[in-house]
Amino acid sequence: MEKQTYHILVVDNEEVIRHSIKRALTREGYTVSEARNGRQALSVMAEQTFALVISDKNMPHMDGMALLEHVKKEYPMTEFIIITGHGSIEDAVDAMRKGAYDFITKPFKKEELLQLTQKALERYALTLENNRLKQELRAIQSDRYNFIGRSEAVRHIKSLITRIAPTPSNVLITGGSGTGKEVIARLIHNHSDRVDKGFTAINCGAISENLIESELFGHVRGSFTGAIRDKEGIFTVAGNGTLFLDEISTIPVNLQVKLLRVLEEHEVLPVGATKPLPVRARIIAATNRDLKEEIAAGRFREDLYFRLNVIEIDVPPLSERAEDIPLLVAYFIEKMNRDLNKNVQGATPEVLHTLQSYQWPGNVRELENVIERAMIFCDDTTLTVDHLPHFFADQNKEPVGLKDAVRFFERKHILSVLRITGGDKKEAARLLKVGVSSLYRKMSELGIEELPA
Repeated sequence: MEKQTYHILVVDNEEVIRHSIKRALTREGYTVSEARNGRQALSVMAEQTFALVISDKNMPHMDGMALLEHVKKEYPMTEFIIITGHGSIEDAVDAMRKGAYDFITKPFKKEELLQLTQKALERYALTLENNRLKQELRAIQSDRYNFIGRSEAVRHIKSLITRIAPTPSNVLITGGSGTGKEVIARLIHNHSDRVDKGFTAINCGAISENLIESELFGHVRGSFTGAIRDKEGIFTVAGNGTLFLDEISTIPVNLQVKLLRVLEEHEVLPVGATKPLPVRARIIAATNRDLKEEIAAGRFREDLYFRLNVIEIDVPPLSERAEDIPLLVAYFIEKMNRDLNKNVQGATPEVLHTLQSYQWPGNVRELENVIERAMIFCDDTTLTVDHLPHFFADQNKEPVGLKDAVRFFERKHILSVLRITGGDKKEAARLLKVGVSSLYRKMSELGIEELPA
């Protein structure tokens, strides 16, 4: 914190005390003004912005308590320290209830005053930063393309949305699990001419292989055992709106041919039917896997890839756009205040630095979970590092002992592989050359929380 950038106002009717405080603060590099009483202080404050007011309680014309009430009403961000005598501690505590940062009793030591001043100004700086983030967040939320962030990657994605939204073209969104692929898909839909025609989302990976054909394409009664009535597939349910196919890479290869026909002919043939139905929905697909690697491994058709990938939006992992984290934290704090009935105003710089130093294998979704957990345990108005999960405190501390060093490396390596696979533990287990159950057991031993698959 640069002391010379903060202006302090000292208010006391005793000139000796006023000058003594000013001299001590000036020697520390602060810029200091003086006032003899509350009335004069308000006149001075009308001409100058102050980060901190240090005021005696007992003064003629307007005492410190009356000045405090005026300052907190007119200049709510300005911090306030009350100077009081031994006999008025109760009044000083009352002043804190009314918004004073703290109080100091006469006689006081210079070191005590300087320490309290530094802490008050740190809170002022934190308030300034959190207000700036809130203003920036409001500006982003008022934007047509509400994808939170200030990084070059986010600006590029918003630019793509501007071009893509008015068109009927297929879109492929790639990126790790939890990066916000569905948010982007919804933004494309919300700013297209289909906005009033519905957004339908389906996670292809969440449907069992023996049901996926019926879910996607529909079926007619009697086409297989248990088909007691006709069923519309998701392509026809989506109508003229937007259909979002998440985890597209999990569709079995034998059904990918049928999906390719849907995209090429804009019609779908339900299971057991002889007459195709028209498909009018716009298709947006997403995957957390590298489809070129899936093609090379024979798990995904190349012709389907090119048909889906008319326009591609690649969403980078959160670890590659750490500059977006302060805004995302502000956004999640605002959201959790509503959901959890809290009144958290922001996070300390230490919290933001800690979060920006983390690798985030679960991306934005993991960050949201961390902020929600932190706010549950926060009974104050500011998130501190004490509210974060314990592993954040130790993430940068390399151990000395051999056993601890092995655990440290194992944890770091598993997190790295999980980030590569987008949180897919089955794929991570394959890369690590261990069974899935062994991976789960190791994650539990090493304190790795569940990550989105």
